[in-house]
Amino acid sequence: MERSIENIWKEGFESDKSFELPLVKDLYTRKSKLIIDKIKSTSKWDNLSLIPMAIFLFGLFTFLSKVILGIYVAALILLLFFLNKRMMKKLDQFDAGSNTYQYLTTYYTQLKIIQKFYIKLMAIGIPVFIIPAYWMYFLETPMMIDFMGLGIYFQIIIVAVTASLLSGLGVLCYKLSTHLVYGKLTTRIEEIINDMEELMKI
Repeated sequence: MERSIENIWKEGFESDKSFELPLVKDLYTRKSKLIIDKIKSTSKWDNLSLIPMAIFLFGLFTFLSKVILGIYVAALILLLFFLNKRMMKKLDQFDAGSNTYQYLTTYYTQLKIIQKFYIKLMAIGIPVFIIPAYWMYFLETPMMIDFMGLGIYFQIIIVAVTASLLSGLGVLCYKLSTHLVYGKLTTRIEEIINDMEELMKI
């Protein structure tokens, strides 16, 4: 089905009949639905992949005799899983109805709001939640003993630098992964919105 729509998209406007408003409107509606369905499907499987990741990390840290750390990490990943589900429901609440343009602009705006939320979450949440994990992992090790032997100012500097690095790395990884997985799809939504706005001017 998608291939047939792509063929119409690329070749169908060559005839005068293709510019009839009902046909153009139907084409945008069908193409938009395919793209958004693809985003929803990708988001669903992307989120479900967190469950085996939580199980694997719990098993790994348990094997390393770090049971508390395993529970902590698995719990954080599962919390992220439920947060993602909640965010996806926000996108699912929009109804295409009869106004494809309004639906697309609303959906795209909400998608960008959610992405900005996750950028802030990565910037703040990664250092806040990962540093305690480091502490649990290195607890009672020579490295932690050496760290605790440092002056309080050196400890603060090391923690602050580590937090900054984790924050930057978290944001970078999120932006990169989002671009790789959803970049083409969001760009196609932007193109459809721009095309529809151009048609409105005619």
